[in-house]
Amino acid sequence: MKSEKSIHILIVNSAEKGINEFTRPIENIVSNAGFTFETIEYSDCSGFYFDGFDGIILSGSPQGNDIVQHHLPWFQWLRTVEKPVLGICAGHHITGYLFGAKLLRSEEPESGDFVVEVLQDDPLFLGLPQKFTVKQMHHDSISLPPNFELLATSKTCHNQLMKHGTKPLYSCQFHPEYYNHRLIQNFLRIVIMESLQLD
Repeated sequence: MKSEKSIHILIVNSAEKGINEFTRPIENIVSNAGFTFETIEYSDCSGFYFDGFDGIILSGSPQGNDIVQHHLPWFQWLRTVEKPVLGICAGHHITGYLFGAKLLRSEEPESGDFVVEVLQDDPLFLGLPQKFTVKQMHHDSISLPPNFELLATSKTCHNQLMKHGTKPLYSCQFHPEYYNHRLIQNFLRIVIMESLQLD
């Protein structure tokens, strides 16, 4: 996947420093798509200069139940950023909570392979079937916050993938960096389209 414009992606590591099991697969997908990237730690986000990036991906994290409240001070910029964002697992929880979702403690846990179902057409699902298998690794989940649309669900966990009603802000409960590279590639296409509209 190439574009006429150079696309630069920011990957935010939601895990603690030195834990890169969730960022490395994302880096490989972005690099294989022909884009440049920079990976930073979540604790470096406060006051970070986002203008040099065209899109942002928030990784998952193996940290336990306090991750959302613990990480919130470093993610306040999510409320106002206009660039396309894709939050994954912990990034999904943080995004939802910042916009008014309820954090569900061990009410919808999933570990292993599960099937999610697409509820609405969206460019993020280009080339994907209505039902597809995903990798899950979570105890917590979130409700659907106000002003977000539910795009995918499963029998076990209601909010599998959501999108903000007016901004290119997506987040998903599952880990597309494992089996669903196409979804991240589609997000990169959305980044290209948004970037071209801004030029």
